[in-house]
Amino acid sequence: MISRQQLDRALNPRTVAVIGDVGRSNYRWLRCMSTFQGKVYSVQIDPKEIPGIEALGIPNYTSLVDIPDEVDYALVAVPRKVAPIVIADCVKKRVGCAAMFTSGFAETATEEGSQLQRRLTQMAREASLVVIGPNCMGLYDPKTGVRFRETQATGFEGDVTFLSQSGGHAGDISLAAHAAGVPVRKVISFGNGIVLESADYLEYFADDPGTRCIAMYIEGLRDGPRFFQVLRATARRKPVVLWKGGQTAAGQRATASHTASLAGSREIWDAMCRQAGAIQAGSVSEMIDLVKALRVLPPFTGDGLGVTGGSGGQSVAMADVFSREGLRVPALSDATRDQLGAWFSLVGASFGNPVDMGSNRREIDAIMDALVDDPNVDCLVVQVRPPEPDVEDERRFEAQIATLERVRGRTTKPVVVVGHSPTPTLDAPAIAALDVRLRALEIPTFTSYERTASVLAKVAAYHRFRAEAG
Repeated sequence: MISRQQLDRALNPRTVAVIGDVGRSNYRWLRCMSTFQGKVYSVQIDPKEIPGIEALGIPNYTSLVDIPDEVDYALVAVPRKVAPIVIADCVKKRVGCAAMFTSGFAETATEEGSQLQRRLTQMAREASLVVIGPNCMGLYDPKTGVRFRETQATGFEGDVTFLSQSGGHAGDISLAAHAAGVPVRKVISFGNGIVLESADYLEYFADDPGTRCIAMYIEGLRDGPRFFQVLRATARRKPVVLWKGGQTAAGQRATASHTASLAGSREIWDAMCRQAGAIQAGSVSEMIDLVKALRVLPPFTGDGLGVTGGSGGQSVAMADVFSREGLRVPALSDATRDQLGAWFSLVGASFGNPVDMGSNRREIDAIMDALVDDPNVDCLVVQVRPPEPDVEDERRFEAQIATLERVRGRTTKPVVVVGHSPTPTLDAPAIAALDVRLRALEIPTFTSYERTASVLAKVAAYHRFRAEAG
């Protein structure tokens, strides 16, 4: 039985040992640990590798048990046949955690791999050794500087924890989150999960006061009923975003050969998520979109959108997309229509909902205030396009940003932005810059109508679940 105190030590290490790093990978693991704030040691018995390790300024030992300090976190990157010897040394040394990059176990569907995994599992469980993996990337902790990719940023402490059976997804999620301004607390890639699996990590971070939101990539569950119980209890306290791999026949075959997981039926999974209050995602980008919204938007349960910023055709497209997601784009109240009708120019414009501003863009403040105050509007959606290279369009753009800042300060209704461009690849840097500007205002930016609609529908449904669950 792994205690919470053991996980505290494992996931907040002060001393790291890298076991089995080699020059042909350019000592990737030791280089990843160059940002670690504590002590780093190497364990390598090959005399040909030791000079390269020492050239990095890292002391090397030929045995884990010879390291003079306690070892909180051991990164194991040895051939699979050597893994039992290393785990025995971890037990003898009383290592806090063994994160096993080593693969080739049950996921290979071979008798040798399965036998080795069973042996490792028995050894670790008998000794109550925390094992992350095998077949995983382990821990990324920006605060302490533990990394599994050299491109992962460090030197900060975030509030979103990501858990993933896939090492590739774990790495991509960590980079995507940082690029989107989502502050990472921890990322754990746990692979085959022979000692700790999805429910264990979820339960731990449900009780972690520094984690505001949890996002998970899962391929299969060892104990479905327990996971459901933990998920339901957690989602009542903090949002849980779930991305389930292996929801098709082809995906299930790939899942079996990836982490040796058995993927259940999609129908059962969907029903479990609905009952537990989990928010489902289907990609890295959707997971990050959802977390962005959950972090910064005030809780809302209504589904009435006040939409503006687009042309007539774009307004129609937005209304269609939002409606297909089950959101409403309601008619504005009579009072709002009377207010706008007193001065609004209808030449090439409309003050229905969505509001096509046309030639009324100089009155953007009055239009936005009217939407904010309208009782039929629960959430504001504003399309913003990057400015064209002329002075007048720059003024239009800056006025729109200034209005968004003012409106965000005067309403508790959520405000979101669609960063729109007919040439999104060409304008990607400008949309990214827009996103960065609006982060400071806690206004999330999404890059399409479809992504905006999906996020708003799912986040509103989650807040309704929380309200109904009490």
